[in-house]
Amino acid sequence: QIDLKWDEDATDRFIRGSLFPPHDPAVVEVPGKGETYFIESMEQFNDFRMKVLEEAGTSRGDRPRSYAADTHWYSNVGGSIVKMGDSDIHMPLKTSDKKHKAIIPGAALGARKKLRMNEPLIGPNAERYCSAALASGWIGVEGPYVKQFEKHLAQICGCSAACAVQSGTAALYGAMKALGVSEPCHHVLVPAFTCAACADAIVHAGGRPIPIDCDLESYGVSLEAVQTSLEADKNVVGIVIAPCYGVPARDFAAIQGLCKERGLWLCEDACESYGASCNVRGFKVPVGSVATLSVVSVRSEKMIGVGEGGAILGNDATLVARAKWWCSRAPCRGVGLWRVYEHDAVGQNFRMPEMLAAVGCAAAEMLPVMIERKRAIHGWYEQGIAARPGLKGVRLQQAAPGDDSVWWINAALLPEGLSGEEVGMQLMKTYPDIEIRPGFFPLDMMAIFQSSWSKPCPNAQLLYQRLVCLPSSNQLQKEDVDRVCSALLESIEAVSA
Repeated sequence: QIDLKWDEDATDRFIRGSLFPPHDPAVVEVPGKGETYFIESMEQFNDFRMKVLEEAGTSRGDRPRSYAADTHWYSNVGGSIVKMGDSDIHMPLKTSDKKHKAIIPGAALGARKKLRMNEPLIGPNAERYCSAALASGWIGVEGPYVKQFEKHLAQICGCSAACAVQSGTAALYGAMKALGVSEPCHHVLVPAFTCAACADAIVHAGGRPIPIDCDLESYGVSLEAVQTSLEADKNVVGIVIAPCYGVPARDFAAIQGLCKERGLWLCEDACESYGASCNVRGFKVPVGSVATLSVVSVRSEKMIGVGEGGAILGNDATLVARAKWWCSRAPCRGVGLWRVYEHDAVGQNFRMPEMLAAVGCAAAEMLPVMIERKRAIHGWYEQGIAARPGLKGVRLQQAAPGDDSVWWINAALLPEGLSGEEVGMQLMKTYPDIEIRPGFFPLDMMAIFQSSWSKPCPNAQLLYQRLVCLPSSNQLQKEDVDRVCSALLESIEAVSA
């Protein structure tokens, strides 16, 4: 234990000498209080002396919490989406808090288990694959697990080529650049009801996103909105269609046919819906298989979760290779090894590293189990809502006949007159163990995407105002879904009273 009477050199030597695993770091005690802290550096020790010792006589008023601080995106603590990190990451850790050092955001600390929005289903082979990657010494890009993961994704999406990258947003960027989007006069129709990354990638590529409205059944872009926009805007070069929450877009086949007729490209943002299948002119095909290019996300909460990652896919290997080139910093081609640092354009370094791909291979093997569980959970929600007369006006998302959804998230559309925000905030207040989130904020209402070509999207706005996204983790059991349905009913009654 550090003696506060030591000089700086002695203290520094002791701290450095204590930093050899598996032993704990050096410890220092607050005089007169009995509290001890781990010290890992002299900077931390100096912070301890300045902040902890000066406040030794002040009560900090710490209170026990039922759940760990929820710092991740889409958090339901306080009802805010953006969360701040620790107030001071350099402060030493109390030795009494050691057991909570590795607690994940929002985890239950001796309380009821958290009913998560989504969780990965990684599979039993992840540790073996990661160990093999570490043992090989190759943890960079273009390794064997990256290649194998690309094969997995291509097979799932019915494509002949794939390029794994670091996020779904990176995949969208690569797809837009490969499809030739580079100037503000290149207008791209995008769903108003989707993640803003869809439009962000178009802006990053140099184009202009034009948000268009959705249908109120599948929440995908509507054929009517596409037709109206094409008639009004002659600068449209392509369309991004984003099947929402694991449900294929109702009008996908008609929009794909329209794109062929008009010579437009079609990019399918399948980040939430791969593994599903849709009916295209009488044939059942995998989501992502018939667009000019498709993209997927393998962020931790998606159908295949690796932490963060994505991929560009297609049946035109040349287009996929072009996207890969843009995501590899656009190097000069055919000039020899000695000019490897010369570039033809300003691209991005977005390629996926080997360790994430190793996790991805294990998670991809579990996709059939994930889909089976997701569909079972959706069935439980249908039963739970139908069994409660007070939820009669609540409507779940609807798939078109012939489509097979994966129900990545179960979204409940509240009856007219009810606010999703009011009901959701009431639910989070009363049931801190239930993790929910709002619907997407419509892109047409964001100032960053508004232009003289964008028009109001009333259906997207209605979904945002009345939608509550319910826990859909593959770990949920039927009794968990029943608890969520009861909590939703209680929250509606409380808001309506």
